[in-house]
Amino acid sequence: EDDALYVITTGTGAPLPDPGRAGPQAVVVAGDQVLVFDCGPGSTHKLDLIMDASSVDALFLTHYHSDHIGDMGELMLKRWGTGGSADPLPIYGPPGLEEVVAGFEAAYQLDKDYRVAHHGEETMPPSGFGGDAHLFDLGTDLVASQVVYEQGGVQVIAFNVDHAPIFPAVGYRVTYKDRSVVITGDTIYTESLIYHSMGADLLVSEALNHEFSQMVAEAGRDVDNNISTVAEDIQDYHITPKQTGILARDAGVPYLFITHVLPPVPNQILVNPFLRDARAVYDGEVYLANDGTMVKIPVDSEKITIVELLKK
Repeated sequence: EDDALYVITTGTGAPLPDPGRAGPQAVVVAGDQVLVFDCGPGSTHKLDLIMDASSVDALFLTHYHSDHIGDMGELMLKRWGTGGSADPLPIYGPPGLEEVVAGFEAAYQLDKDYRVAHHGEETMPPSGFGGDAHLFDLGTDLVASQVVYEQGGVQVIAFNVDHAPIFPAVGYRVTYKDRSVVITGDTIYTESLIYHSMGADLLVSEALNHEFSQMVAEAGRDVDNNISTVAEDIQDYHITPKQTGILARDAGVPYLFITHVLPPVPNQILVNPFLRDARAVYDGEVYLANDGTMVKIPVDSEKITIVELLKK
């Protein structure tokens, strides 16, 4: 309704199951542009509860871990099926993108044929199925960045992050008029994050609480699966809540949203312990995002508002 940069976290979970959180996804609405970042399992359903999937203009991927791409097929199909678009979904990402897009298209090929046969080509134009891969390559320089999208007054910059051994992995900075949001993707704390977050209005950062994760590892030692090993291993390639606070503080960002919550926070009483270290080093607003959390960042005002769209 107002000229503003809107950010909605439509998926705030991670691979460990959490009944209230779909896989990672953030939606940025600016002007007439609807841009989606990552596509974790279950995120299309959450997005569809808030807006028509056919309104999505482009999808941007941070990396190719399954929890960030698991719902790509559903998003491509929903956008095509509900909107009847004659053009496939534009999808932006680093090297590996074409293989991932082609894989989801192959998996959904039979479904495509069923729907065209049932509803007809006028309703389901075959040309609109799937995704249109827009590949960018930032190389190996950890501070490298590039403008990868510029349309309707919206600019998207991709920048390298460090999620080793996963490579490539990127974050994004989205700017609309005088407002901007940074979406980290999965990463450890790096100078690149500070550089590319400087002066942003909102930082949407993943975070893994090492203390909580170690508790999961200890609890899983006598269980006959990989949970204990995984809970320890993941601690070496995710940023911590304290580091997100340092990042937001040093980059001068007034609002910090924590997403990709690891491990799951099963009760509201644990939110403060999860965020304690971030709040100890950062005086700005720290918020544990939920599926359906929306922040409105007006173009000509300093007033930022946060609304829960899916909470009853």
